[in-house]
Amino acid sequence: RNAGFACFGSVTEHMADMKIEEESKIIDRIRRRFNGLKLLRSTLGDENLDYREPGAYEIFTDEQVYDDALDHIDICNRWLKEAAGVEEVYEQTEHNGFPAISIKHEGCLHPGKMMKTLYQKNLDLEFRWQSQVQNINVELAQVTLSNGIELNADRLAIATNSFTSKLLPELDIKPGRGFVFVTKPIPDLKWQGTYHYDAGYYYFRGIGENRMLLGGARSLDIDVETTTEFGTNQKIRDHLIQFADEVLELPHNWEIEKEWSGIMGFTSTKSPILKKVSGKTVIAAGLSGMGVALGMQLGREASELVI
Repeated sequence: RNAGFACFGSVTEHMADMKIEEESKIIDRIRRRFNGLKLLRSTLGDENLDYREPGAYEIFTDEQVYDDALDHIDICNRWLKEAAGVEEVYEQTEHNGFPAISIKHEGCLHPGKMMKTLYQKNLDLEFRWQSQVQNINVELAQVTLSNGIELNADRLAIATNSFTSKLLPELDIKPGRGFVFVTKPIPDLKWQGTYHYDAGYYYFRGIGENRMLLGGARSLDIDVETTTEFGTNQKIRDHLIQFADEVLELPHNWEIEKEWSGIMGFTSTKSPILKKVSGKTVIAAGLSGMGVALGMQLGREASELVI
């Protein structure tokens, strides 16, 4: 399960990307995220996704970081105009008492309904859920399951994202675990939009009947979170609770209703890998935490490449 953010990047996220990748690659990734979201919405329909745009913001608690971000608003707006044809996406503002940057055209969706609709659109296909893959032979387009069953195909597409690192360790993809929780209803919850903090490492949004979803802080213990094992890092969980208490100032009696972890797949530059690895096999993986935005478009491109 993902957190349901339909986003194309906050200013500080783009600033962080500038340290690891050239400008043209960042613009291309913004374009792919923006177009991927358009394709997702047009293919599945906003009503089936519970898609909405309640207002998106990046908030700040450090004055210097905020000033640096403001200095980069113009270049980020130029990138969005070049990549997607939209203007004045990022704008200086204040939100709930915090220095902030508003972000136009970002939204959120219900990831469960997204997957359900995708499945319903492909009922003529056969899905084998929870079939653990032990080995892949890319030359033969052969998949071996953990129970010893071998599956042979004319063409094979590897779209295992984070778990690709276990099947094809030579590829530049590392796993990254993310932790998310959802609160019980909070009366008069003031955080009703979608929010980013600290280069996108923290993310939260209002959902349902005054509940809040909060996740991230993987950067707090990055080495431990570079894993394909599901589970809870208590250090990160405690930190997010403290963040909710002391920064977001949720009421003292708020409670967690649900929590879970998910595994993402990261490349060193954050750009996904899409290529043929043999005459029969294509790989599409390493979406670097941008699966909602990149997934639909990357899937289309992979299907064209595998034929």
